[in-house]
Amino acid sequence: MVTLVLALGLGGVALAQRGAGSARVDVTILDGRLKVSPTTFAAGKVTLVVVNRGKLSHALAIMGSGLQPKRTATIRSGKTARLTVTVKAGMYHVWDPVRSSMSHATMLKARAPAASSSSPSTGTQSPGATGTQSSGAPSGTSTGPTGTTSGGDGMPGMTMDECEHM
Repeated sequence: MVTLVLALGLGGVALAQRGAGSARVDVTILDGRLKVSPTTFAAGKVTLVVVNRGKLSHALAIMGSGLQPKRTATIRSGKTARLTVTVKAGMYHVWDPVRSSMSHATMLKARAPAASSSSPSTGTQSPGATGTQSSGAPSGTSTGPTGTTSGGDGMPGMTMDECEHM
């Protein structure tokens, strides 16, 4: 009985550590604006869960503090996409590159991780980001039998001035 409790306890510690160092940011896109929560989180791996509640198609892009622009594939009305990036401490812009511009961006803040964090921080930028879209839309590339599409592999060579609707 003691061994079983100890094993379950250690399993819980392993699961808690796996989630440490990653954050989830919920983004709701409405026609004309973004709702983002939270807007401040610890630096490290961040997954933006993007839901399109508008009537039109949208996308989500992020850039800032040394992170080159990354974006989801176009998201149809009522669909959800995920965009995972690794960020360092600093400020980041998120916006809809399909229907909006950087002038309508929402600011996010990644704060330095706490010194007592159990996961080491390398301070390096991820070489890329991944995104999945649950709509099965034709844009992006298939990732396998799950029916998701990938669309957040970045926007190579893109600058703020080259974004759609700028």
